[in-house]
Amino acid sequence: MREGWIDSARGLAIILVVLFHAVINLDLVGLAGPWSRLAYPFDTFRMPLFFFLAGLLAPSLLARPLRQVLRTRCLTLIYLYVLWCLLLVAFRALLPHSPPGGFAAVARVLVEPNVYLWFLYTLCLFTLMGWLTRRLPAWLVVGTALACSAVFAAGLVSTGDVPWDKTFRYWFFFVLASRTAPAVRSVVPRMRTVHVVGLGVAYVVVLGFFLYVADDRVIFVRPMLGLLAVAAGCGLGVMIARVPALGLVRHLGTRTLPIYVVHAFPITAAAALLAGRDTDWPPGTDLIAVPLLTLAAILLALRLDRLVTGHVHGIFDLPFPRRVGESTGQRAYSVT
Repeated sequence: MREGWIDSARGLAIILVVLFHAVINLDLVGLAGPWSRLAYPFDTFRMPLFFFLAGLLAPSLLARPLRQVLRTRCLTLIYLYVLWCLLLVAFRALLPHSPPGGFAAVARVLVEPNVYLWFLYTLCLFTLMGWLTRRLPAWLVVGTALACSAVFAAGLVSTGDVPWDKTFRYWFFFVLASRTAPAVRSVVPRMRTVHVVGLGVAYVVVLGFFLYVADDRVIFVRPMLGLLAVAAGCGLGVMIARVPALGLVRHLGTRTLPIYVVHAFPITAAAALLAGRDTDWPPGTDLIAVPLLTLAAILLALRLDRLVTGHVHGIFDLPFPRRVGESTGQRAYSVT
């Protein structure tokens, strides 16, 4: 059965993903305004929460034989990743000011993950690592992932590629969730408003301290921020799930895959079409441009999802139907 708070937290996370990319792209054309100051806070909140929620849903899958894990999860993730990388590169090549060497980058998508779609690729790797290490002691795997996250987040080690660095930085949150899933899914639904508010305030205070007073690149600081973000985000998911008027957020949490793979198209298109224009925008445009573009990207993804899902295979799933035995028990949550 679906858990409302998980869907709500996933909905919140995917909104922040789209919002973050809208900020980054509109900032290139001078339309991000004050939203650009939130780019870093979004980065410390959205992906730790997204990977933690993915890890919560992993244990039942990781208990299956490797062949089934590869067929039901990894094959789907890699297929969708490569497909949407090809579509995105082709789309961006048609836009004004298209990035040079875009098609050449397609040949490297499995070596240099795409900056918009890397989550799919990374989730496949995390799933494989989770299966391979499933019999190792939890303290060893979680501790190793924490150390890895800490050194990459602090900049002590770098691959020179942003998506790869983020992969190592966020591995800890997936591993932690997959190893503590039963306890988390038991405790979180009992959270009260006072707990959520307290965690939210703690996150903001600690984030502000390391942004304006101390150095946030001290080792273990960013994993600590991520843990606060995860706790606050899960708590917000519980609160959102309790408010019927916020049912849209919960619905978005059930459609994270189409939103994730589609949102880069309208966002990069808007930035490309606005680049180089000397337009005298009305006052306040930079305040509403980011949320408007975020909303438009999400609505477009939902519309495409509604038109395609259940009618055309190969867009948001594999091009061939799964066996009956594999179609049950694995579809309660989408691959993301």
